Amino acid sequence: MKNKILFLSVIVVALFVSVINGCTKKAENEPLEPISIVKPDSSISFYFPSDSVPMEFKFTTDRPINWILGKYDIDSFQTTGYTATYPDTLFFENLTALDPRVNRYDYKVTYFVPDTLRPFDHIRFKISFEAGSSTFTTGQNYPAGKVGASKEFRVDVR
Repeated sequence: MKNKILFLSVIVVALFVSVINGCTKKAENEPLEPISIVKPDSSISFYFPSDSVPMEFKFTTDRPINWILGKYDIDSFQTTGYTATYPDTLFFENLTALDPRVNRYDYKVTYFVPDTLRPFDHIRFKISFEAGSSTFTTGQNYPAGKVGASKEFRVDVR
């Protein structure tokens, strides 16, 4: 009798464990925002002059991506209230030539910190994209209209 109770309790525990494992949500690698910055892994990173800064971005939207753009601005004035104008282009990719068009895109680039920068200078980056079409064509499986997003982060010089 004790063997039957032990056997049934082992089966109940095994079923309970299998149900719990089956109900756990798997970690998804899908980004939850239009632009995910994978590298650098924080909104403010610290590098020395002449260092290389590996960057990785994931773009996600519900429409085909037209282009992605990365710009930067070097702030060497070290003043509060500095407004970045992003005059320099880090990268530009036109994705309208891809066949088939994609709504997810991963991009990697390396930026080299200029060796002329002083400690406490800032390099501000702005990553953006545009997706969609302003007109509706036959067979189009997404809504008409263009959408876009941008995200900013900063590299501080040590």
